[in-house]
Amino acid sequence: MAIRLPPPPGAPPPRPDAGDEVPQATWSPLEAIPVFFLALLVGVGGGLAARAFPSCGPQTFATTLVGELAFGIVVVLWVRFVSRGPLRALGVPRRPLGDLAVGLGAGAVLVVVSLVFGELVIAIARLLLGHTPVEPNQVPTCVRGGWLTALAPVVVIAAPLGEETFFRGFLFKGLRRRLRFWPAALISGAAFGLVHVYPLLIPTLFVIGVGLAWVYERRQSLLASMATHAAFNLFGIIVIALSRR
Repeated sequence: MAIRLPPPPGAPPPRPDAGDEVPQATWSPLEAIPVFFLALLVGVGGGLAARAFPSCGPQTFATTLVGELAFGIVVVLWVRFVSRGPLRALGVPRRPLGDLAVGLGAGAVLVVVSLVFGELVIAIARLLLGHTPVEPNQVPTCVRGGWLTALAPVVVIAAPLGEETFFRGFLFKGLRRRLRFWPAALISGAAFGLVHVYPLLIPTLFVIGVGLAWVYERRQSLLASMATHAAFNLFGIIVIALSRR
């Protein structure tokens, strides 16, 4: 007879179709530390190799692509061969169309949230510094024209794929083994914000990370949070492209 495990603390009411289809994480949240540094090492290696290209455009394209995909690849290998858990535990979609619809809708909401919260962060920084801070360029200004167009699928597809697999599927899911939703979402959101380095972006991306954790929690699907992330990044790359016309 199969033994039904109780839901993790703080879990929302189960979806009618959930059943036992979503396995629990077999990894500890602390395992996110070596996974992160392994992915970072792969990304650094990709960046060094990209220096063989003669200009900024292909260098940025190759570095970004390798760095983003490294997160997803290292997580999958770790779960499969180190934690020896089912890859379905990361959040394989069971209702793809519903996940996409929820994800895209949530992405639109997070775009609005980021605009409002970003303006608030800049206003506070202006008060503290006495002048308007320079907003960071997440895409180097030397990337223009065709290479900026080529970079768009990396930003909209590869980045959500790699980052959601790590931050939501691995880190957040690992935290949920021991914590309620809000502590797990806040910790994973803080990690998501901090890895983007730029001080002005960290508070806003922290909020976005919490929102992405909520989407993942509600749908138990990486596809949902990936769609949210993709919609958010699509808006960002469009703004960047328009500013460089």
